Parts: sequence; C-alpha cells; structure tokens
Amino acid sequence: MSPSLSVADLQFINRVASRRFTGGEPAAMADPSALEAALAASAQPSGLQRPATLVAKLLRDDAFATAPMQTALLALHCWLASDGLSLLAPQGVLVGMVRSLAAGGDVTAFQHWLEDRTVPSASGD
Repeated sequence: MSPSLSVADLQFINRVASRRFTGGEPAAMADPSALEAALAASAQPSGLQRPATLVAKLLRDDAFATAPMQTALLALHCWLASDGLSLLAPQGVLVGMVRSLAAGGDVTAFQHWLEDRTVPSASGD
C-alpha cells in the first residue's frame, strides 16, 4: 500500500504551516531523504498505525526546522482526509497526544487513540 502523502505534499504542508504560524517561509527545506524515510516507515503498518507512525517519525527525526508540530498536525489531518476520515478531538488534547508521541510515546497507543476518535467524513470523500 502506498502512502497517502508524498514528499512534495509534506514540503507543501510545511510551507503552509510555516507561513501560517511563523509568518514566513521555512528556515530550511526539509531533507527529501528524511521525508522519504518517514513515508517509507509509515507504509509498512496498516490502518491508522500508518499516519501515527508518520507523525512520530517526522517529529522524532526533526524533519522540519520550522513549525514541526504544526506541520505534523496538518499532515495527520491531510492523511486522514485522504482516507475519508475526520478526527473528532479537542485541539488541546490532540496537541498533548502529539507532544507525547514526539517525546517517545507509544505509537500503538496513539493509533488506538486515533481509532477511537476518527469517523467517516461528512462529505463521504
């Protein structure tokens, strides 16, 4: 199964996050090989473990110099949307879960947390 996002998608998401949350372009573009490694790691698992693994890998490997947390959160939402899912969780709780994951938290626990909080998108996409 191929990833729901590409290296170009992740670079674009980082540019959007950087512009929105820091007011400018990323300090440095992410290394495409680091992004490819994160996408490759997320291609192995199945289900919601795939985006959970991607978020963990992006944050733990410091893939983005600018707006890393915001980029990871946007990438998660983009991945879920591409799979026709929406996440129903308070923003503060989601940020806490992602921070825990970045600090070495359990990817499987994050996956189960996502499973409990995702629903099919209202648009059916």
